[in-house]
Amino acid sequence: MRVLFVNPPVIRSEKSSAENDFKLDGVPLYPWLRKIPGIRFLWRRLGIGRGIRYGVRAGSRWPWTMDVPHGGPHYPFFMGYAASLVAADGHQVNIIDAVSDEEYSYERFLKRVSDWKPDLIVQECSTPTVDIDLWMARKLAKIADLAVAGPHFTENEIVSQVQRDYPEIKYILRGEYIYGAQKLVRELRPGVYEGQVVTDLDTIPFPFRDYPAALNYYDPSMPTARPQLQIYGSKGCPFKCTFCVWPQAMFQKKVSLRDPERIAAEIREAVALYGYRSIFFDDDTFNMGTERISRLCDLLKEIGLPWTMMGRLDISPDWLYEKMVDSGCVGMRFGIETFDLQVLARVKKGIERKDFRGTLERLCTKYPNLMLHITMMRDMPGQSEEAHQLDMEIIHGLGFTVDNMRRSYQLSHCSPFPGTEMYKELKAGDAEAVLHDFRKYDGGQETVMKTINGG
Repeated sequence: MRVLFVNPPVIRSEKSSAENDFKLDGVPLYPWLRKIPGIRFLWRRLGIGRGIRYGVRAGSRWPWTMDVPHGGPHYPFFMGYAASLVAADGHQVNIIDAVSDEEYSYERFLKRVSDWKPDLIVQECSTPTVDIDLWMARKLAKIADLAVAGPHFTENEIVSQVQRDYPEIKYILRGEYIYGAQKLVRELRPGVYEGQVVTDLDTIPFPFRDYPAALNYYDPSMPTARPQLQIYGSKGCPFKCTFCVWPQAMFQKKVSLRDPERIAAEIREAVALYGYRSIFFDDDTFNMGTERISRLCDLLKEIGLPWTMMGRLDISPDWLYEKMVDSGCVGMRFGIETFDLQVLARVKKGIERKDFRGTLERLCTKYPNLMLHITMMRDMPGQSEEAHQLDMEIIHGLGFTVDNMRRSYQLSHCSPFPGTEMYKELKAGDAEAVLHDFRKYDGGQETVMKTINGG
């Protein structure tokens, strides 16, 4: 069987909709155009782009769009691991990732899918793109049998509505679909496949990377040499942030800590096959398990590639950060969200019990050449505008700006994704009427939380 995993384009403008086949109001800023000096200024000044938004989906914990191409596609780990498992059963697999390829034409994407002649298509979807996704699903279902997957298909009423309104969708994979995709291919039973979490990543094959777009994945917040290998050192997170969708909707709060030797083996294999020149550990929380990370640092020092990671400020001793830098770590990324301890407690971040601000200050002072990237958030429950402005004062005082490579930050808007505790809390209250405006779950713009908070 020929099984194709797809991540369709994410590009839209204000008036794009299923009714007009997501027609754009302007002309996209194609990669070849971006090579022209000053083109971005002219694009905005002349209005040629006309509000076009470029976004991400598969591989992103926080799907978002921005008004220029982002340059930082995420490796789609669920698709990658699922493809490897299906291939291990003897099937021919492939991934077409239009976001990574910077493909802005839905028609060209569909032709490429059709040309591969799949027997089964597995399409990953997300909440803020679900209007695009379901419109696309109808078109993909004319090419081959179709399964939809992704964190959006968590709540029962959403799954039931899709089954009712889109009978051409033959299969729905709920939650983490690594095992689910394998089970689907083995059974081919129409209907819903419940999520089954992989609790030990080291017992399944390394994720599939044998396709051209696999060399495009990149984290621009902490730039390193290209091509950049995006890899899991662990999967899942033991913390209980009410807004975080993957640990709740996909991983069911289960964590898989990989063996350092297996991580090193995957890196060496990927470098030998595809020539990766740097590493990004795109974990939910990379630095879990002090001794485990210490051993991994020894192996990374032997490998000799620069590496970056995403972790937490409150779970590692100072000596481990020093060892990480010594082993080749050139960038660290931390989710802070806010310095307001009451808001942190309300969203169950857990970090409010530690001197995380002191740890950040020590890293800033001790490692002036280390790239530090922090993620901040606004519109969280109970978060005032005054508290947000204080957050901005604190990080600016530490030298963080949006365009400082050594000290950078991003500001996202809170989204209560289906499947999260926050979504359930709001649904049980008086916010249910606005929760289904899924287009307003785009973390790069004002979200549904602005309405809920009375903004």
